[in-house]
Amino acid sequence: MPEQFYGTGRRKTSTARVFLRPAKNSGRTAQNPNITVNKLGLTEYFERESSQLIICQPLHILNDAFGINFAGMFDIYVTVEGGGKSGQAGAVRLGLCRALYQWAAIEYGAILSFEDVGPASQTARRLAKMEKYGTGFASDLLKVDEDIQDNEQFVAFRKLLRENGFLTRDSRKVERKKYGRPGARKRFQFSKR
Repeated sequence: MPEQFYGTGRRKTSTARVFLRPAKNSGRTAQNPNITVNKLGLTEYFERESSQLIICQPLHILNDAFGINFAGMFDIYVTVEGGGKSGQAGAVRLGLCRALYQWAAIEYGAILSFEDVGPASQTARRLAKMEKYGTGFASDLLKVDEDIQDNEQFVAFRKLLRENGFLTRDSRKVERKKYGRPGARKRFQFSKR
């Protein structure tokens, strides 16, 4: 099992890198997770309560559905850059969900093994990198759907994340300004005379 789990999240022009590492203090709850964002606490970096709720939303839903206290299991370290606070919160949530998805794939045995891929393939090198550093995970490292369907816990985990839209990137961005115009769609006032 890797010593950390990693997920990258993006939203608008923000990019977040999320690392889940084994917790040093296991007394945390979903209402009080140990999340460090750019070397500051969650409440210090994201002052607005709505941004904090967006980030902690997957932890609450998974805790209610499976009874697993992820906030007590992991210390969550985040580096985020670009955009504003709202976009950064969305990026952190996507990265957190991707890291949790990687944890679930390894925990429930839904990931390929070295016997499945052969020792000299590029997939084997990616598996070794993921096992050592926790990075490099992607859905193509999962077993085929027929094999995964037998694993009810992983399928339920993935279904819950998918139903809530946590594994899908929100592709909406600000439309670019067009040349000769004051904005993306705005036009200068038309004068009849």
